[in-house]
Amino acid sequence: METLESDLPQGPEKPEGPQRRAHLLSTAQSDLLAALWGVLFSLRSIAISVVFTAMVVAPVVLVDSTAVFEAKALFDSTTWGWLLMNGSAPRLGAATFTLLPWGLVLIPWLLNYFAARALGRRFIREKRLMSVSVSLLLITYIAAVVGAAAFIESITVSYSAWTTLGAAVFVNGSAVVAGALSVTHFSINIPEIVRFIVVRGLAAALALLGIGSLLVAVLLIANFSDVLFLFNQLNPGYSGFLALTLLSLGYLPVLTVWAVAYLAGAGISIGPDVIVSPFIPVTAPTQLPPFPPLAVLPETAGAISWLLPMLVIALGIVWGIGVSLRMSRETMLMRLVIAVGIGVVAAVAIMGLSMLSTGDLGDVRLVNLGPDPTLVGSLVWLLVTIGMIPAAVVPSRFFNRKRPVTMSVVAVESKESVDLGVTE
Repeated sequence: METLESDLPQGPEKPEGPQRRAHLLSTAQSDLLAALWGVLFSLRSIAISVVFTAMVVAPVVLVDSTAVFEAKALFDSTTWGWLLMNGSAPRLGAATFTLLPWGLVLIPWLLNYFAARALGRRFIREKRLMSVSVSLLLITYIAAVVGAAAFIESITVSYSAWTTLGAAVFVNGSAVVAGALSVTHFSINIPEIVRFIVVRGLAAALALLGIGSLLVAVLLIANFSDVLFLFNQLNPGYSGFLALTLLSLGYLPVLTVWAVAYLAGAGISIGPDVIVSPFIPVTAPTQLPPFPPLAVLPETAGAISWLLPMLVIALGIVWGIGVSLRMSRETMLMRLVIAVGIGVVAAVAIMGLSMLSTGDLGDVRLVNLGPDPTLVGSLVWLLVTIGMIPAAVVPSRFFNRKRPVTMSVVAVESKESVDLGVTE
């Protein structure tokens, strides 16, 4: 029996002629609309961050500038501040300031994160339109940052276009990707053990940063008089107080990473010849710029400072107990491997943050400020693993609290009494 071609199952018919043209036109209109939404959300992020920067620098510029040059000075200062907020390293003469206030970078990061999240919700049913909108969001913002760095004209301040491009892609790209992924529903088949290692490792890194922030807070309180002295020495006035305060707050994440390096025993390099370490009793004197956040650097180290690495080991012990309790079904060798993996993840995270917290603030005396990333990562892995392995390999029953067995006595009526009661 012959089978006709028309009897075979056919796929969905493709529109042809006018229908196809109408379909292509509708698709193009949808793509154009999604692209416009991406551009508008990008312009909104740019406007908010630029206005915020202008509000901070305007009092300083308007007080210190003459009436003839205050407009151009305000424009240049706002552009410099906005580029610094976006992670661009300025070059002053022959010196490049690569130690950036990463706390200020959080402002455009959050703006682009929520912009990408809003676009993702708007086009949640059309993955293609979502991709178009968030791509235009990212491209527009990066183009604005690179264009501002390339076309700003100044005798004293300049920016590298390629360096600015790399920083813009890193900062804003991570924000846009994180915002878009936060509203999409997809699952990646990751083994449970791998997920456990990554999550616990990142949590250990966050815990170390929390301890480091507490150390910075203690040092700020202890050296508060020095901080006020540096503020008075700079004499910013009422106009510059807000700008200097925000700049100091922007460097708090850098100081937190420095504190973690100090806790681990790696120390902090201040120039080519000076190291601040808990194992060096007296730090060699060096001339630092009068910048308030630098007042937290300890000048001396006593016997108590030698015990600071024990805090990292104690953190490893706590994480090791968690491994023993959560992975009690695994073998001892597997729990040991998990503990080592958690230490590696925590060390890589701290090493990456240390790389971002190391840079230059001027001339030869202020070159290569910050910790050695490789040394910090190695010490964090060593100390966390030393504390974690013994606790992780111990069976979980040693950490489970044994509850005493209680016995309750229940009164039971005898059969005779029940029969009597029924008879009556």
